[in-house]
Amino acid sequence: MLDIPPGRLIDVDQLPCGFLITTNDRKIIFANRYFEENLGGKGLEGNCLNALLTKASQLFCDTYVVPTVFRDGRCCEVLLTLRSDHGHAIPKIANVQQLADGCFSWVFVEAQNRAKLFNELEAARCAVEEQREELELLSRTDALTGLANRRGFDEALHRIFTNADRSERPAAVMMLDFDNFKTINDRYGHDVGDEALRVLADVLRTTSRKTDTIARFGGDEFACILPNSDEYDAKELCRRLHKALSELAFECSMTVSIGVSVRPAGALITAADALKRADQALYAAKQAGRDTTSVWGSWPRSDVAAQRNSPAFNRLAT
Repeated sequence: MLDIPPGRLIDVDQLPCGFLITTNDRKIIFANRYFEENLGGKGLEGNCLNALLTKASQLFCDTYVVPTVFRDGRCCEVLLTLRSDHGHAIPKIANVQQLADGCFSWVFVEAQNRAKLFNELEAARCAVEEQREELELLSRTDALTGLANRRGFDEALHRIFTNADRSERPAAVMMLDFDNFKTINDRYGHDVGDEALRVLADVLRTTSRKTDTIARFGGDEFACILPNSDEYDAKELCRRLHKALSELAFECSMTVSIGVSVRPAGALITAADALKRADQALYAAKQAGRDTTSVWGSWPRSDVAAQRNSPAFNRLAT
């Protein structure tokens, strides 16, 4: 019998919860009937409390519960999992207190509702996290084509060029312009124009590598970042793209002008400069008659100054 509160006697075997008294090293001195009826445990006195706990709860007791009781005299409302004789895991809320003689009293109460609430909160947290990730992805994705948008492109450009600096590997940037796109919109309508942009995006996906980043830069402009790629690699991608578009079965002709900028391994060329050079090369490709590829630095030096005065260069530089 236990004197709780003063002046009244309580039969701890009648309590609707588990009650234990252990030494401070968790050797069981007393266990009420609850453990026999609910866990199948008999003759627990003399055994270690660890025999009733799962491995995770044993570790939690070692690292948190017992040190807290030694420090504060008690540890309240902690979630511990008991094991039945049949191996079932039973979550309980435990309150632990150090007695005057140094022993520990342990009270285990039902935790089903709390465990259910915890699971619901965890499910809600996971749903919010998934929604956050989806929103983050949408903020970097072009709604029409499913490619990266300008924000996603800028982040990838910075990341890829930073990695190229560390690894001293080459990288290339391509700027693409849909030739005569306004004419397609005017002649066939904006629905066909939107479909043409989606078709171009699909062709870019199939002709590029998985490691390349493809983006709709804005309007009828697209861009590609090619990590670990030299001029040959970039030109090969451009060749495949021109060829695929020439063989495309679509209700209107589709061609692109492409500007390429290559940053050789170890070269001190920033991502911003590489992008400006690709845009200058794109301007040169359009000046050359469209449906072609121009690589920055492949035209006479006297033409470079003219490219710097191009509207496209000034737009990127601001």
